[in-house]
Amino acid sequence: MDCIRCGLCNVCPVFRVEKLESVSPRGKIIVSKSIDSRIARDFFKCSVCGLCEVVCPVNLKLTEFWEKKREELFEKKLAPLPIHKKLREMTFRDFNPYGGRQEKRAEWLEFPVEKSRTLYFAGCTASYRLQNMAKASATALKELGIEFTVLGPEEYCCGSPFLRTGQKDIGRFLFEKNIRAWQKAGVEEIITSCPGCYKTISQDYPRFARELGYSFEFEVKHVSMIFSKLAKGKLGFKATYHDPCHLGRHMGIYEEPRDAIRRCGIKLVEMERNREFALCCGAGGGLRSQFKEISIAICEERIREALSTGTDILITSCPFCEYNFTRTGKGRIKVFDLSEIVCMTLFP
Repeated sequence: MDCIRCGLCNVCPVFRVEKLESVSPRGKIIVSKSIDSRIARDFFKCSVCGLCEVVCPVNLKLTEFWEKKREELFEKKLAPLPIHKKLREMTFRDFNPYGGRQEKRAEWLEFPVEKSRTLYFAGCTASYRLQNMAKASATALKELGIEFTVLGPEEYCCGSPFLRTGQKDIGRFLFEKNIRAWQKAGVEEIITSCPGCYKTISQDYPRFARELGYSFEFEVKHVSMIFSKLAKGKLGFKATYHDPCHLGRHMGIYEEPRDAIRRCGIKLVEMERNREFALCCGAGGGLRSQFKEISIAICEERIREALSTGTDILITSCPFCEYNFTRTGKGRIKVFDLSEIVCMTLFP
């Protein structure tokens, strides 16, 4: 892969924080053919947000390149980094990177569900850390007339955090755990509120299915695709929206969340950088887990941009984004998941 000195590396959120050529997209490409243990670490100072690919003047497929390079580092035993290794060990043991007990995975569910062809796949963060998001998503789907089931102890991490950090082996392992559970339950449609899960199940799982000899005929949706058609209300306040990287740049879902927000009666005020040019929150790609200070600095910049719109209400549609904004913002900005906004209209 060849790179030119185009001057666009300064859009990289990590480079904007570190100011080091070794963490810029161009710098990593230059050293990519001769990586050793001294510089392998810098390949993980990246949230794999994909903004570099959007602005690249020679259209390099950089998102795929970063993930492939991380796979190579893992195969050469130059990865995983210490925290990523710890999360890997916990997930092989507990089927989630938080060490949560599997029998408590659906403790957030507040009403009974029946067997259904449609599955709500909450994901690990909503199940164990941001249960408000899982509760709101499930409640909104139910009140909007969507019948679904939840697998609880038979739901396993989708594998996204590991695939983004080059650990394809555990990704395959989790794929097989999930697809066997879905087939056993008679699932045909999967709805998730996590963009990482949405990307992984939509893009990575069909590839694993081909490699491992499984049939993959599931229809996969992010909740914003449903809310954009069914949500309605008259909330009447002003808010801005943050595009999650996995939902926006990686999967092309930009208008559905905005349509849902407007249908809820909210005046949407855009940040200067939005849609494919939106600044990453700093939480994804294994960045926050291993390099928390960099992640927080990136998040601070995005929060300042949100506040500059003249509203202190930030809506997103990703548990990682909500987690990072809430903890970094520390009360300076009100952060809501899209599902929570939809619930506001259902239970005013």
